[in-house]
Amino acid sequence: MKRYLAAVRRASRGIDVPGTPRSLRLDNAEVVVDGVRLTWSFVDPERHLDEQRPHGGRRLRGELEVRSVKGAPDEMARRWWAEVQLAAARRYKLQIDADWLPGEAFVRRVWTTEEAWQALLAHLGSYGAAVRVERGEIRVTDGTEETTYRIDPDEWATHLTGPEYTDDGSSEIVPAASPLVDGLPLWAADELMEAAGAWGPVVGLVNGRLVGLQVPDDGR
Repeated sequence: MKRYLAAVRRASRGIDVPGTPRSLRLDNAEVVVDGVRLTWSFVDPERHLDEQRPHGGRRLRGELEVRSVKGAPDEMARRWWAEVQLAAARRYKLQIDADWLPGEAFVRRVWTTEEAWQALLAHLGSYGAAVRVERGEIRVTDGTEETTYRIDPDEWATHLTGPEYTDDGSSEIVPAASPLVDGLPLWAADELMEAAGAWGPVVGLVNGRLVGLQVPDDGR
């Protein structure tokens, strides 16, 4: 059994499951009556750091108990540690109400102008609102309210695609996939909703940001 404990300590040196907090650590690995217990923790993302302990902060903890120990130690250890990472990723996501998908890797999607534009129009009309495009604008009418979006199709595709991303280890979690909502990444759907609520009735995409636009005297 000692070989299994040693193997899982080796496996715990790596953090590679999408969504796992990089502060995750294996606090203890021990033999219990009928298996192995792994105790783990990561830094609370909502922590309030103690000024006297700059490297401290509250940690959230969890356990994984393995009742059946069979197979090669290294193989089993990697499997156990992957389970620990996924559990930590889910706990972290719940703690901060995040949008990404634990266990699903981030993959950069390059949006074509046509794909991005059609996804935008479909999203804006997905809840029964009337959508029409005229004079380079998207007009969305929902009941008595109308919101106008002045968004260039090419710029929108660039906005959805985003910059090249390389995981340099600086983020707090291993990068994870973002879910789609009505054909758009959730973050983009949230941006549109927030912009309409904060900036309406005219919203534009300016320098990569959705902002409110002043309505000219001619009403456009």
